[in-house]
Amino acid sequence: MMVKRHPFFNGWFVFVLTTLGALLLLSLAGCGGGGETQPPLSDTRAVTVQVQDAFTGEPVPNASVRIGSQTSTTNLQGMASVSIPAGRYSLEVSHNGYSSFSASVPVFEGWTVPVALTPSLSAATDETFQLRSEQVFAAAQNLQKAIDELKKADASTSRDVVLQFVTAGKALEAAMRTVSNYTPTRRGRLDFLSSFLGLAKVSQGTEETLRIRNQLLAGEDVPEINQWLAQNPYQGARSLQQLREMYPGATIDPVLHRLLILYEQQNPNSGFHTAMDGAKDIWLSPFPDLLEAPKNLLGEAIDKFWSGAGQLIVKTVDYGSLILQGREQIAWLWDKVQKKLVMAKVKDNQPITLPQTTYDVVISNGTAHRPTLLTDYQLATETQTVTITPESIGTPPSGARVYVGNFTATKTQSNNLGTWQHSVNVTLQLTIPDDPNRPAVLKVNGTYSVMRTALAPGITLYEPATGSYTFNAEGNPKVGVMQTWDNQLAAGFVQIMADPPSNNTFTLEVSSMWRFGSSGIVVIGQPVTFQRQ
Repeated sequence: MMVKRHPFFNGWFVFVLTTLGALLLLSLAGCGGGGETQPPLSDTRAVTVQVQDAFTGEPVPNASVRIGSQTSTTNLQGMASVSIPAGRYSLEVSHNGYSSFSASVPVFEGWTVPVALTPSLSAATDETFQLRSEQVFAAAQNLQKAIDELKKADASTSRDVVLQFVTAGKALEAAMRTVSNYTPTRRGRLDFLSSFLGLAKVSQGTEETLRIRNQLLAGEDVPEINQWLAQNPYQGARSLQQLREMYPGATIDPVLHRLLILYEQQNPNSGFHTAMDGAKDIWLSPFPDLLEAPKNLLGEAIDKFWSGAGQLIVKTVDYGSLILQGREQIAWLWDKVQKKLVMAKVKDNQPITLPQTTYDVVISNGTAHRPTLLTDYQLATETQTVTITPESIGTPPSGARVYVGNFTATKTQSNNLGTWQHSVNVTLQLTIPDDPNRPAVLKVNGTYSVMRTALAPGITLYEPATGSYTFNAEGNPKVGVMQTWDNQLAAGFVQIMADPPSNNTFTLEVSSMWRFGSSGIVVIGQPVTFQRQ
């Protein structure tokens, strides 16, 4: 049955709706003195990205920063501020000469994201061993600081100390890797780092911490944290699901940040504890002094691990002309008994306090002299002096023949994505030992540059269109010498398969392969004439 509404009620109904609508508009707009309107509340949050060199700790200005769809550039202090709604975003940071950095980050008010950019690295050579040693030493100090900050963090911490710890650990691993395969010109391979369990634990721990962090930010259930929460409730929650029900949407992000800090600090099975277990086997002595003994990256003293200490004095012949541009020698001391690494800055004729044990020792000697190697060096008495005579890099090693040739070429190649022009200009130094049981060494030094000259129709590539890289690596010429740059965006490979004759001058076919982004692999081969030095 249909009920007919009276016209009065129809008019009254329209009046009520109209009035309510007007009141609603007024309440949304707001009303103030002088007729001015109050703007609506903003839901954006200010986040600061702090970009530093992973080794020097210096600010990196003019770095490109992208958070979500927002872009910015760091100022002279390496800082970039972005206002963006609260939530989780992809962060990308890049700068020429550094490996690009990307991570998922939460955004909430007052949040600071520290980013340590790692410079593009190549394998250590005689010429670069000093620089690589300095970088490893600095990276170890930065990890020491990051560990300490994460240990001290609490609910008031407004920095992403977990991400800071992860990037510091990765920077140390990258720097160590450049040295682990170092092949000194006069001796066999320096490979004690390749079996260093302490470094492996740092790597494993940082990867585990990063995995847990990424899963949390992705909104996933993390079994390790759920298991820990079941025994250690956080704000009354015994699971991540309960915690997320208490804090819906983006309000959960600062809560998860504090939870992750507690989990890493208090859970003995966390990635942070695994990394600390490895970091305790890395020792630093930044200031040679009778009263200053080395401490590990956890700040512990040597008497906790070794039964006795001695003094080592390194005396370098012609020290005054050796150390140039304010550089200091750095001694790598590998404890062959306990498998621990001690790194000490060396000053001529000044004692270093060290545990009494047996070491393999490598001492950097500036940029113009080869490192000094000592095998099975026994430090047993209270004070011992070792005298070293560094050899100039420009002097060909005894018992070997050294040849030099130039490899210069340009090649343009296309694929279904576009066209790239590759240019190579490198010097090849071939060292052939007189002892047939010792392998030859090929040292490649020079530049590789590439430019994308065209894109195929309908193709869009977001990677850089150009690149310029320094090739500085060495290895067995028959196996080939390879180097990668910009987190493997670009790569080069040089190889000599033929056995060189004993003439003073000869020509060999040199093959090479190069790649940049989506260019595909371009093969360049040509004969190179070598002259004996």
